[in-house]
Amino acid sequence: MNIFYDLSRKCFFHKEEALTAVPFAKGSFLLSSHKHQEAYHFKIHSKKEIRSVPLLGIVASKEENRYRGNFELFRSIQEELEEQGALCFVFSPEDVDGKTINGIIFNKQLNKWVKCIFPVPSVIYNRIPSRDAEQHQEYKALQTFIKTFNIPYFNPHFFNKWEVHQILSQCSDLKDYLPPTEKLESEAGFTDFLERYKRIYVKPTFASQGKGIRLIEKEVNGTIICKSIKKIEKYTSLSRFLSTYGEWFHPGQNLIIQKAVPCKTLKDHRYDYRILAVHTGMEFRLIGIGVRISQRQEVTTHVPAGGKIISIEEVSAPRTKKEILDIVKTCGRELVAAFGYVGEFSLDLAPREEGGYVLFEINSKPMTFDEEDIEQNRRQQLVRTFLILSEHKEG
Repeated sequence: MNIFYDLSRKCFFHKEEALTAVPFAKGSFLLSSHKHQEAYHFKIHSKKEIRSVPLLGIVASKEENRYRGNFELFRSIQEELEEQGALCFVFSPEDVDGKTINGIIFNKQLNKWVKCIFPVPSVIYNRIPSRDAEQHQEYKALQTFIKTFNIPYFNPHFFNKWEVHQILSQCSDLKDYLPPTEKLESEAGFTDFLERYKRIYVKPTFASQGKGIRLIEKEVNGTIICKSIKKIEKYTSLSRFLSTYGEWFHPGQNLIIQKAVPCKTLKDHRYDYRILAVHTGMEFRLIGIGVRISQRQEVTTHVPAGGKIISIEEVSAPRTKKEILDIVKTCGRELVAAFGYVGEFSLDLAPREEGGYVLFEINSKPMTFDEEDIEQNRRQQLVRTFLILSEHKEG
């Protein structure tokens, strides 16, 4: 089916002879028209007869009139949706204007993103790239817009590590996977935690990809070793260390402390599983498992911090995927109960030295996986889920 956007009238239309009004987006229609001067052209395909055209809105952020976000992912989702008879566009919270949204859509003929005015989308996918952007007044206004039109909203917000730990620790099926974790609030609390476990992590509650993490070790002679992804520091005493990192104990720092659980290694380097889950509309599906192994530092296995990708076959047992799937489904159930509809998440899991697993953290809005097969499965499942959600017509 060919869909056009009239640049002068600022509306979408079609030219199909056999059709008049085609349901489009949420409560809107594509009308048949042959009268236009200049128009963008979009071609959608579907193995089934097209009775309606769903519209996905991907919400990103905008700075200095430029959109920010993972445009490789956005474009690939648009291509998948067009193959299924749907359209997709990108917008920011400040683009919402009454019952319409200003946004951009990729035009293949022109090979560029073009500006259009869109009706209320069938589904909105939250890909705002920063927590700060979710605190703006425009984002709160977008949430009101979503509630007003009863739009299915895919992903509520960024996760707070401390909040997620508290939620998961209430679940009897997950408690054994969680390392001892506390909120960092005082020097006394930090000192007591370090004394108990000798080897601990300090993590920002909203950071990702290993940013801001410190691995702290207390040796028998009282020396404190502080490791980051960039350097190793040594302090002859705890008091010297505390005076250097005194800002950790100021109000509003949003840090947690977590026991560094001994985990299995391969060739003396620790490794962990990066797991991607996407909701199908009925349940969470395990999309893929990537394995990351540390190299030049042992604080984190993230590839941008020097970690390396290895095959799951190098480290897994036959039962590994089944065990991980059980953990994924349980985590998903708890997250949905706490936050509402959570469409996707990733989790960091590692095998303990003594057996079993340790669950380090769960992240919303997963980053792009380096494994192309995982990314392809992800895009295909996302599109299937969006189309299922688009059938939600009330509002």
